[in-house]
Amino acid sequence: MKIKQLRLVDRLNPNRLGLLVFLVLGLVTVAMIMVSQGIVTMSLLKPAAAVSGTVQLSGKLSQNKLVQGGHNTVFLDVTVKSPVIKNIIDARQSTDMIIVLDRSGSMSGAKKMPYAKAAIRDVLSRLNANDRFALVSFSDHAVLHSPLVTVNPGEREDLYRIVNSISANGGTNISDGLNSALQIMANNRSDRARRVLLLSDGQANQGIVSTAGLSSIVSNITGHGAVLSAFGMGLDFNETLMTKLADHGMGQYAYLEDLSGLGQILASDLKDTRNIYASGSSLDIQLADGVKIQDAGGYPITRINASTIRITTGQLLANTEKQFVMTFSVPNDHVGTVSLGSIQLNYQQQGEAYQVVMHDESVALSVIEPERQEEALSSIDKNVYKQSWMKNNLGRMQKKLSQWVREGKKDKAEQVLHDYRASVESAEKESNIALVSPEMDDVLKEMQGNIEEAFSGSRSDQDIKRKRAAKSIQADAIKAQRTVN
Repeated sequence: MKIKQLRLVDRLNPNRLGLLVFLVLGLVTVAMIMVSQGIVTMSLLKPAAAVSGTVQLSGKLSQNKLVQGGHNTVFLDVTVKSPVIKNIIDARQSTDMIIVLDRSGSMSGAKKMPYAKAAIRDVLSRLNANDRFALVSFSDHAVLHSPLVTVNPGEREDLYRIVNSISANGGTNISDGLNSALQIMANNRSDRARRVLLLSDGQANQGIVSTAGLSSIVSNITGHGAVLSAFGMGLDFNETLMTKLADHGMGQYAYLEDLSGLGQILASDLKDTRNIYASGSSLDIQLADGVKIQDAGGYPITRINASTIRITTGQLLANTEKQFVMTFSVPNDHVGTVSLGSIQLNYQQQGEAYQVVMHDESVALSVIEPERQEEALSSIDKNVYKQSWMKNNLGRMQKKLSQWVREGKKDKAEQVLHDYRASVESAEKESNIALVSPEMDDVLKEMQGNIEEAFSGSRSDQDIKRKRAAKSIQADAIKAQRTVN
């Protein structure tokens, strides 16, 4: 093959050979310019190092040595740090704001609709003439009250009137509302920051009702560059579902029994929109042989193939750190070096895709002989280990506790508390690190008291108390597992 190529060149006359050389050099020059300016094909991700003020990814293992045949659970404390940018709010691009409002019959009670309307009007008052706004409501089906329109003074007054005209009746077809928001984005390409706010007080009972099905719609919404936040109103909504939708939407979750604070919550979410550095992020992990992931700070875990998983870690705000713990089980039947695998952060910033790779030494550990147990114990990072048990594992337990309280199963709720306490005591013995403390006793006693209170009184009283307790515990669980500074 090489000989044929040489003979072809040999047959070119000098002028043609010069032209060929000129064309090759020209293509090389263009390629170098494209690389220097960050112009890449859509199939490639830019290394974050090519961009000034990039996101940083770091991790700390709970220990870097395991005993052969002993316990094989390790924790990885992950920190995602966004760059410090001054005056980002002033420089941030304009916003496309889409509100998806529940107008089912239950919204007519407890002044839910008046509070929701007031909160939406407050959001409208904060948008400027460079922003756009759309409004969808849903009950048995979705209604598009306003397509995306620029929020100039005239349109703002019309939008106020539209909001005021909405009335509550019918069932709860969340999927139709979400699909309407998806259709708005599909029909309106935009470079603006894109935000969807879902407000609901109930549980999906029409259309697609499964958590997986609704989460899939939300994932399609984020595929259009949007961030979706989910806000539960009152005590009757499904907090597990709304949390999942917020996670898949890469936004925030909040619940308000007292809806007087709804306007402030939505205003805070709008402020975050002005402060977004990356509209979305995820961790891709190529797991080493035998390594399994158990949890990732409660973030959604999607299996890409037999050895690759993706963890949706959501939007990244400028000037902030996002911290959470991942839990792995590691094969430790043979002495030697073990790696969790390769971990890469992908994020999107101003229409470009970037990647940051975690250093290999952050995910490497050794399996050593049983007689070297003291060496393994001394390798434990006390801060990471305590953080993993006192916050992350506490949050995992609280999610189970919330489920049993909501379902009215007191015995199972109490068993969850008992099992957690036993696990902490066992971990303390294995690690020689003090985990059981008066502070922990107080936390667990408070939870036990909450269970007793939730299951006291008349049946109707218990129903209200259990809903309240389940939502409060769920919110506490998220705060325990994830930290944003």
